[in-house]
Amino acid sequence: MAGGRWWKVTATLLSVTGAGMWGVGLVAFRPAGTASTAPPPSTPEASLTTDQELLPSFAVGDLVRLHVPTEGLVAVAFHEASYGDAVRLRPLGLCRICRNRWKFSPPPVVDRDLRYIVMDSRGRSHPATSAVDVVMRRNAEIVSPVDGVVRRVKRYRLYGRYRDVRVGIRAAGTRWRVVLLHLSHVRLRKGDRVQASVTRIGLPRRLPFESQVDRYVRGRYPHVHLEVKRPAARHRSS
Repeated sequence: MAGGRWWKVTATLLSVTGAGMWGVGLVAFRPAGTASTAPPPSTPEASLTTDQELLPSFAVGDLVRLHVPTEGLVAVAFHEASYGDAVRLRPLGLCRICRNRWKFSPPPVVDRDLRYIVMDSRGRSHPATSAVDVVMRRNAEIVSPVDGVVRRVKRYRLYGRYRDVRVGIRAAGTRWRVVLLHLSHVRLRKGDRVQASVTRIGLPRRLPFESQVDRYVRGRYPHVHLEVKRPAARHRSS
């Protein structure tokens, strides 16, 4: 991309009224005039540009490296997954809010331009960074965090009540699956090939209730939930 990387991440402390904690906002800036609020086109492998530079990596889970899945990044917040088939993710940036300390010690920093949050325990037995909520601007497009093949697109009821869409991608060269939740306007189908930072997946779904991440990032932004699943996993994330 001309002019080098477009992105810059700025850390901002945000107070949360009555919550007794602080949150970190991660703001990603993009070139003027490139924002888009329209739903993704129907072509499954439609790209932002054919020579798109990869968005930065923010975590590694076993054999899978995850790239930031949007140019409209606001924050990256890790938490405990619901099921044990989700692998521990190793954040690559600098931890600015590190809760759940009895389970998590920040690893060496790979990219100091990236900031992330580790949220308080949800009372689950799984690692503190086995799931991640990627908070983004409203109507920001979601792009694939990995190269791979779509293994499943499923409409389901979140917590048995709320409409949601789940996409599972088998990461290229591995048997591991990357699962994304809280999606809308998904045009992908099983068997579609996806390219990291290029293939559009959909738009973030605005949940009708307060999520844990809303206590750390002010503004009620939507978020996409990501996990890396071990091979042959059968459980569903939430």
